Amino acid sequence: MFRDSPLFVTAPSLAAAPASSSSDYITPTLNHGLRIWWAYYWPTMLASNILVYCTAYWLRVFAANRVISPAVFFYTARLQGYVLTALVGIFALYYVLHRSFLHFRIELRPRNAPDSPAKLPVTIARSMRVWWTFTWRTLAYLAIAFVIVLMPVSWFVNLFAPGPIFSSLFGLLLGLIVNGAISLFVIYSNILDEDFGDFTVRLVPREPAATIPSPAPAASGPAAS
Repeated sequence: MFRDSPLFVTAPSLAAAPASSSSDYITPTLNHGLRIWWAYYWPTMLASNILVYCTAYWLRVFAANRVISPAVFFYTARLQGYVLTALVGIFALYYVLHRSFLHFRIELRPRNAPDSPAKLPVTIARSMRVWWTFTWRTLAYLAIAFVIVLMPVSWFVNLFAPGPIFSSLFGLLLGLIVNGAISLFVIYSNILDEDFGDFTVRLVPREPAATIPSPAPAASGPAAS
């Protein structure tokens, strides 16, 4: 879904975004989505790549020393990247849902009463629901982008017969850009303000709104002389 809010806002307006019926509600903007995406994306990419590399190394060592059979090595080597990336993604999202940002934080509110001040705890099960929505929608958009963007661009570049090193680096860079842009779009449009089971994902100010005490009523009767 597309929102009518501005794409980028300044830091002060992040803290005072337009509110709905709930006084502590912040309307998500692309700037909010960018901050959340970055907090999720780079730790997930870094940790998953390190784990995949280390696991692949030890699999080769075990296979060379006949600790595991060739069949186990074959299937484990092909599945371990997907499994480790999924596990890292779930725990990274669990961390992000707990995190406070510069001017806002994420809260899980009851789906049937999203404007109530009550919030639900962030659990692994709820994090998995959000992660699953994020993952399958990202994969669906990536499949579309592969047909519409990646294949035509790769075909156009190959017309100039670049070297294999340039082709590999260009494909890697293009894939990272497209994957990053799509995952940012999914977080902004399909995660924030969306319903998941018994909860909805809301943005609220980092600090609760301060309540201004009402002035004391003036004393009645004649003033003391």
